[in-house]
Amino acid sequence: MSNKIKSVQKILFPKIFKALLIIKNKNKYKLKIKNISANTINNNEVVVKVAYASLNYKDVLMFKGNSGLAKKYPHVPGIDCSGNIVHSNSKKFSINERVMIVGRPIGVKTFGSMAEFIVAPDSWIEKIPNKMNLKNTIIFGTAGLAAMLAVNSIIKNKLNKNYPILVTGASGGVGILSVYILGKFGYKVSCMTRNIKKYNILKKLGSSEIVDPKKFYNAPNMPLLKIKFSAIIDNIGGEVISLGLKQLINNGAIISVGNASSEISKINIMPLILRGAKIIGINAESTSEKLRRKIWKNISTIINDKKIKLLYQEYNFKNSIKALNTFSSSNHFGRIIIKF
Repeated sequence: MSNKIKSVQKILFPKIFKALLIIKNKNKYKLKIKNISANTINNNEVVVKVAYASLNYKDVLMFKGNSGLAKKYPHVPGIDCSGNIVHSNSKKFSINERVMIVGRPIGVKTFGSMAEFIVAPDSWIEKIPNKMNLKNTIIFGTAGLAAMLAVNSIIKNKLNKNYPILVTGASGGVGILSVYILGKFGYKVSCMTRNIKKYNILKKLGSSEIVDPKKFYNAPNMPLLKIKFSAIIDNIGGEVISLGLKQLINNGAIISVGNASSEISKINIMPLILRGAKIIGINAESTSEKLRRKIWKNISTIINDKKIKLLYQEYNFKNSIKALNTFSSSNHFGRIIIKF
């Protein structure tokens, strides 16, 4: 281990560096920026000097002690980042290459990206497309990958553009990016969010209607309801699935991305039988390398737009505790990115 660390120190990768830690003490969790030690760098691994990271829903769950994610504490959260390679034990990547780690197991199976440096296997590393930079790559990040995968499913299924696409949880990262991407691709967009105060921003991003959650959830208990949507990009789960299915056009689809409300839904199968409705699941981590390249190519065509500024808030790493507390609040809106 010592020989490997020495070789890295020559190129400005210190043995000790700063990271945001989730610390567990008697079933209570707190955040603290502390120094951590470098791990051994194995064959086919690289060291990335982190330039930007972002906060995601998984980070909030770990901060709250979700037992299905982080198994050991202290733990470094952060499931995506961009930066430059400062050391490489890989034949695939060279020093100084601009890279990203997006939609991989970091931050769960290993220490995450909320640190000045990260060691990761080369199979998790992707080069940043020429038309993108270190910052806008992470404005999209894992949330953007999931949102573009959802939109790609809609395009692939050739869903009718005469009816709007409903985006639930539209104030969150995947939600707000879905609204933006759908608007750029010419779709009518409806939003469902409890954060009504932010609707003007969603309107600027492409939404033409806001759906009142109370009215949506108080729909009659019938096998089928009036057709309202061609598709639903759902970040909430639970009742949204069962109620949404009943309001889809023939051969419409629910694109299931998240389960912020519940991972369980009791559905009536009549919309599947009588209208051919579908439920399509999205898992960013299982995306093939070929599809990833296509997705990032699509994202690179819509990245240079002044509206991008509406999608995110930026914090310096020294303020990352404040950032995660903000992200955990019910009033949080859009993406939060961390600059190192």
